[in-house]
Amino acid sequence: MKGPVAAETQGISDSEARYRALVAATSDVVYRMGADWSDIRELGSGDYLSDTKRPSRNWMPQDIHPLDQQMVKDAINEAIRDKKTYALEHRIMLTNGSLGWISSKAVPILNQQGELMEWFGAATDITPRKRMEQALQEARDEAQQHERLYETITSNTPDLIYVFNLDYTFHYANTALLNMWGKTWDEAIGKNLLANGYEPWHAEMHEREIDHIVATKEVVRGEVSFPHATLGRRVYDYILTPVINAQGQVVSVAGTTRDISDIKENERRKGDFISMVSHELKTPLTSATSYVQVAQKRAAEGGDNTTAAMLDRANKQHTKMTRMINGFLNVSRLESGKLQIDPQRFDLADLVADVQEEAESSFATHPIVFDVCPEVFLNADKEKIEQVFNNLISNAVKYSPAGTPINIACQLKDDLLQVSVKDAGPGIHADELPLLFDRYYRVKEVETKQISGFGIGLYLCAEIVKRHGGQIWAESEPGRGSIFHFSLPIAQ
Repeated sequence: MKGPVAAETQGISDSEARYRALVAATSDVVYRMGADWSDIRELGSGDYLSDTKRPSRNWMPQDIHPLDQQMVKDAINEAIRDKKTYALEHRIMLTNGSLGWISSKAVPILNQQGELMEWFGAATDITPRKRMEQALQEARDEAQQHERLYETITSNTPDLIYVFNLDYTFHYANTALLNMWGKTWDEAIGKNLLANGYEPWHAEMHEREIDHIVATKEVVRGEVSFPHATLGRRVYDYILTPVINAQGQVVSVAGTTRDISDIKENERRKGDFISMVSHELKTPLTSATSYVQVAQKRAAEGGDNTTAAMLDRANKQHTKMTRMINGFLNVSRLESGKLQIDPQRFDLADLVADVQEEAESSFATHPIVFDVCPEVFLNADKEKIEQVFNNLISNAVKYSPAGTPINIACQLKDDLLQVSVKDAGPGIHADELPLLFDRYYRVKEVETKQISGFGIGLYLCAEIVKRHGGQIWAESEPGRGSIFHFSLPIAQ
C-alpha cells in the first residue's frame, strides 16, 4: 500500500506524462524548471536549443538573448509571485549561433499544500513570424519616411498636387489643394469631384480625361478656371499623368495644377498695351506713307530719279512697318478673342495673283517663283489667307541668301488645298520644328540671331489656318533650307 507522499509523487508523474504528451505534439521545445527557475532540470528541443538531461544553472546566459534577459527575469518573478502561468515572447540564441524567437509558456506544479514544486514549459519557434513582422515594420517605416519626404515637398509648393482613384475619387491632395477647396483632409479625401466643389461640366471633363488616360496611357494637359475658397475664381494650367504598375496597367492618375491667373492678367495687360501702341502708331504711319507716295510721284514727274528712288525705298520701309504693326494688332485681337474670320467664296487664282503682285513689288532681292495653281474655290477669309501667304513669303525672304529663289506651289490632296513655300535658308533642327508656331519663338541658330523679328508671324499664320479648319507644319534640315506647308478645306 502506497503512502500519501508516494501517491502524490505518482500523481505528479502521471500529470507530467500527460502534459509532455500534449506539448510534445504542439511545441518545438519542452522543458522543466525548478520552483524558483534557478535551474533547468530537463530540456528537449532537437536541434533548436542545446538539450540538457541534468540540472543546469547556466541556461539563461546560454540561451536567452542578452537584451531580453531582464525582461525574462521580470516575467519569471511575476509568475512565481502570483503562482500563475508564465507566458512570454523573446529572443534566443540558436545552436547555430543565429538569432531566433520563441513563444514560451510554463505552468506551475503545486503540491497539496499549494507550494511550488516545479514548472513544466513548452515553447514554439516563432522566428519566421517575427522576421516577417520585422520586414513589414521596416517596409512600413520606409514607406512612412518616403511619405513624410513627399509630404514635406508637396506641402511647401504653391502648385496643386493630387492623385485620382480610377473611380474619380481623390486618393491624395496636398496642402495647397486642400486650402484651395477650403477643406480638411478627412473632408476631401475619398470624395469625388462634385463633392469637392467642382461644377458639373468641370467634373465631367476630368472624368472623361481620366477615362482617356486609362484607355491610352497618354498625358493630358489643359487650362481651366476654378473658384478658390478665398481668392475667388482663378485660372489654372493642369497636367494629368497615368500611374502605371509593373504589369503595365493604369492604377491611378496623378495631377499637377498651377495657378496662372497672374500670368494671364499680365498677358492681357501686355496685349492691351501692344494694341494701344500699335493703333496709335498706325495713324501717323498711314499719313507719312501717303506723304511719301505723293512726294515720290512728284519727284518722278519732275525727273528727279534719285529722290524718287529714295522715296521708293522709304515707302517699302513704311509698308514693312505697317505689316509689322498689323501683325501685333492681329495677335492682340486673337488673344482677346476679337480676331474675326469672315469667310467668303473666292477663286484661288485671284488670291494668288494678288499675292504675286505684292511679293514682286516688296521683295526685289529674291526671285519669287509661283508654280501653276489648280483651279479651285475656297470658302475662307480672303484677307487673312493672303496674310498667311505674305507672312510665309516674307519669312522665307528674311532667312534666305539674297538672289536665291522662293518657290510657292499649290496642289490638291483629297478635299484639301495644300500650299508650300520653299526657301534656301540655313535650315532648322528637328527638335525646333514643333516650336516654330509658338508665340514669340525664334530659331536659336547663331546665323539667325542678327535677323530682326518678334516671333509672331508664324504664330499668327498657325492661328489663322487653324481657325479655317486647316493645318500648318514645316519640313527642314540644317543646311538644306525649309519648306512651310499649310492646308485648307476647298469649297464644295
